[in-house]
Amino acid sequence: MSSTLKNYWIRNLNFLENMEDAILIADAKGKVLDSNHSAQNIGLVPEKKNLKECFWYSKLVNQDPKEHSYLTIPLPAGKKRFVCRTISILVDEKEPAKAFYFRDLTDQTLNQAKAKRFESLFRRRELRIKELEIRDKLTGLFNRTYTIEAFQAEVHRAERSQTKIGVVYFDVDRLKAINEMYGTSKGDDFLKAMGKILLENSRRSDISSRVGGEEFLLLLPGASRSIVLERAEKIRRLFSEFALTEKSKVIQATASVGVAMFPDDGATQDNLLKEAQAALSVAKKSGRNRVVSTSRGEFEL
Repeated sequence: MSSTLKNYWIRNLNFLENMEDAILIADAKGKVLDSNHSAQNIGLVPEKKNLKECFWYSKLVNQDPKEHSYLTIPLPAGKKRFVCRTISILVDEKEPAKAFYFRDLTDQTLNQAKAKRFESLFRRRELRIKELEIRDKLTGLFNRTYTIEAFQAEVHRAERSQTKIGVVYFDVDRLKAINEMYGTSKGDDFLKAMGKILLENSRRSDISSRVGGEEFLLLLPGASRSIVLERAEKIRRLFSEFALTEKSKVIQATASVGVAMFPDDGATQDNLLKEAQAALSVAKKSGRNRVVSTSRGEFEL
């Protein structure tokens, strides 16, 4: 508001009602001299018309007219959000006064908050859907589709950086017999246990997945053969120690494990998987519940 507006207020006593914003006119002592219906309807005018009783008065009374403030003000109808301005005027061309402008942003703010909330929910839903697309529902591990893509990317990365990748293939021994004797729910419990053990014994850079019914794959980028074999043996041991009970009978299962290394045992994803599966086959044929490593066509128990 400029000097033009000061004069306009003096000439036109109804100009307040032509404004959509809530407006209060107060003298230098904070006493309300005038207000429009908008200010009255939303409850901005105090009962005794003394603005000094309002917490916002001290915040706005000396505010620069070129600036504006955002305030949340509790009112009889509830809290409302305003953008506020304070402009100096004259009463009767001589008495200094202040005009307080309040533009109600409550609905706008609520709509913005709702929009942000919906956007956040939508993003979380998208992430959840994406997770469901790449995760095995039973174990929470990555599924085969995702793992094959990630495996290829890791091979390319290892080629560029000239680093190693450990490839560990797990197979739960005699799971079919457990399903037939105790029911598939018990078999699922063993699969879940393997998934949990893999997750708890994997680094953030590792990729642990369920690639078949009772088959699991663990990729360890940047790990040496000794570290890979140590990890494989630990997971095998932990799984063999897991037990369930059925009618007071303890049920346990074991896993056979095959290990291959990039680039020592293969330079492509297909060759590495074949080598790891071949080592796994040797582990099965040599008594199960053991880790076998392949090294340039030879196998090490």
